[in-house]
Amino acid sequence: VVGLVCLWRLTLAAPIPLEGTKNTRDLGGMPVAGGQLRSGRLYRSGALCFATPADVEKLGGLHLSTVVDLRTDQEIAKDGFDRITLGKNLRLPMKVYHGHGAEAYRSLVLQNPQVLRAFFGLLAKPESYPVIYHCSAGKDRAGILTALLLDYLGTPGSLIMDDYLQSQRNSPKLEVHEEW
Repeated sequence: VVGLVCLWRLTLAAPIPLEGTKNTRDLGGMPVAGGQLRSGRLYRSGALCFATPADVEKLGGLHLSTVVDLRTDQEIAKDGFDRITLGKNLRLPMKVYHGHGAEAYRSLVLQNPQVLRAFFGLLAKPESYPVIYHCSAGKDRAGILTALLLDYLGTPGSLIMDDYLQSQRNSPKLEVHEEW
């Protein structure tokens, strides 16, 4: 993936504390085949519609080029639009899943091949960076995309799992389970 890998050691998936938006983190430092992801290039998050003015200012300091919203029309109607607006605000709504846990995650992958293609196509373009992508809580849909990307880039499975479990450490009310 263009411009994401560096060859020096950085900290792993550093949380970015925000007031209204939860579960936001920089994926920089995650080990991949041949190096680590570069810091300041790729972020995952919970919904940006909950960003406070202070959050918007802090996120503005990241100099984001692209915001990807994975929420459905119904979620946006209920919670509102992103409060971060850039030249490239993309909507790639992932269809509602069926089942619970691992079954729901498999369903999300199988039901959304167009989202997977569009997301990974976006990451192949250098002008897209820095990128932030989010769903409602930043753990399921954003987590699936993160896990697929990290797996593709050669991140060890134990670290992919740790990044997934980081969602609960960032937001203790979120339900995450290794078996999912």
